[in-house]
Amino acid sequence: MTDLTVEVYDTTLRDGAQQEGMNLSVADKLAIAPLLDELGVGVIEGGWPGAVPKDTEFFQLVAKELSFTNAKFAAFGMTRRGDTTAASDPQVRALLDSEAPIITLVAKSDIRHAERALRVAPDENLRMIEETVAFLVAEGRRVVLDAEHFFDGYRFDPTYAVKALLAAEEAGASTLVLCDTNGGMLPDDVTEIVTAVRAGTEAQLGMHAHNDSGCAVANSMAAVAAGVTHVQGCVNGYGERTGNADLVAVAANLEIKKGATALAPGGLAESTRIAHAISEITNIAPFARQPYVGASAFAHKAGLHASAIKVDPDLYQHTDPALVGNDMRMLVSEMAGRASIELKGKELGFDLTGKSELLSRITERVKHAEAAGYTYDAADASFELLLRSEMDDVPRYWEVEEWRVRVSSEPGDPTDADAEAVLKLRAGGGVRHMVVGEGNGPVNALDHALRSALAKVYPEIERFDLTDFKVRIMDASHGTDAVTRVLITTVDTETGRTWRTVGVGPNVIEASWEALTDSMYYGLLKQDVMPNP
Repeated sequence: MTDLTVEVYDTTLRDGAQQEGMNLSVADKLAIAPLLDELGVGVIEGGWPGAVPKDTEFFQLVAKELSFTNAKFAAFGMTRRGDTTAASDPQVRALLDSEAPIITLVAKSDIRHAERALRVAPDENLRMIEETVAFLVAEGRRVVLDAEHFFDGYRFDPTYAVKALLAAEEAGASTLVLCDTNGGMLPDDVTEIVTAVRAGTEAQLGMHAHNDSGCAVANSMAAVAAGVTHVQGCVNGYGERTGNADLVAVAANLEIKKGATALAPGGLAESTRIAHAISEITNIAPFARQPYVGASAFAHKAGLHASAIKVDPDLYQHTDPALVGNDMRMLVSEMAGRASIELKGKELGFDLTGKSELLSRITERVKHAEAAGYTYDAADASFELLLRSEMDDVPRYWEVEEWRVRVSSEPGDPTDADAEAVLKLRAGGGVRHMVVGEGNGPVNALDHALRSALAKVYPEIERFDLTDFKVRIMDASHGTDAVTRVLITTVDTETGRTWRTVGVGPNVIEASWEALTDSMYYGLLKQDVMPNP
């Protein structure tokens, strides 16, 4: 497969977002899309414009605000309805209005779904496919056909399932994607069916696998071996029920194990960082044992493994973790992570080459912080402040003497809660400020108090808007006594710069206070504001 190129199609923002408990905002999608482009996927599917109002808004903002280096953008939708034409169907028109250069149409390839779900005649379903594809191709769009329930439909009526594909191919679809929508196939099933389909069409074939049988990645690999050159999936295996194929695992298998080209150059080496950053944005905890990018994917305990790894790390690892941006972890190692920190420092503009003692201090501090619940994968701003503190390079913008928060509410009426924060600090030539902030919750009250105390000394703070706030309980088994982690996203409304900070504490208020003050500190640093302590 060394001369094979596979188009990687990411559907995290659409199919992945259907995962139970996941609710991506427009801001979340705008944050995730550039990370997917940085990963180096070929196509990013943004959602279903026209059917989902949030997705319609997202596509409008993408057209205005985002540009991609590696990926092309795709809109997802259905073929025309049975009682109209493609040109007059509002859902089809919405796909054109999205301005996406690629349109992915989901169509029924299982005759039972055409008759029972769509309630149209089998031949009419084929005309719906052909006419919609032809219309969109005539409008200058590349069309990808997602043949829904293809494998189950092929088992029931292979002739009709293939007719659905050929209808799209004859109308000009560039790619015919075979969907294991129910996720029940096994690799030998996939091999047999893809091989048969491959013999009957010249179009590019694709694979869309769900993980209900635990075989989504294996089925994707089997499909490629049988002739597929387009693979769909989601970062971190997100998706409804048991999820979609984990796109990073598929890409890593293709590139590392098969020598194929899947992601843009350099993308695979960033996959661990990007997978974890997306996890923070979705607010779904990373799976430590996730292949390739999990925290435990290359972790080794002391003992026999340690002795062997000292001789040759490859004796106990299936591949070099650096290829996917991960690290081998010896749980008692003093050196683990130094190279990563040195590279991260360089990325942030700090040359740590040859500074062994400083690297050791930072490494130990990061290890202790992560053990306490911190994560810096999606909080570069907090990591830079940590690094600067070890270099004695953090200006003293203010000194906090005391803060406290009071929340009160009338019994039986939780909507009438009142939050008040009292803050005492020194800033602006040592002047003591005591302010009271009110808000719709304790964190909002603290934010108001901090801004009120500092706005006259550092007016730049008024430009810093908190755009996202995520809370994670780190050890749910401890109940209300568990450690809490908070991730805050802030944007400078004048420059558009966005940054994230993390805080950890015994409760959400203390964790939020740390993330909040880090955010203000970082924002002032990046504006080159001189301290006025």
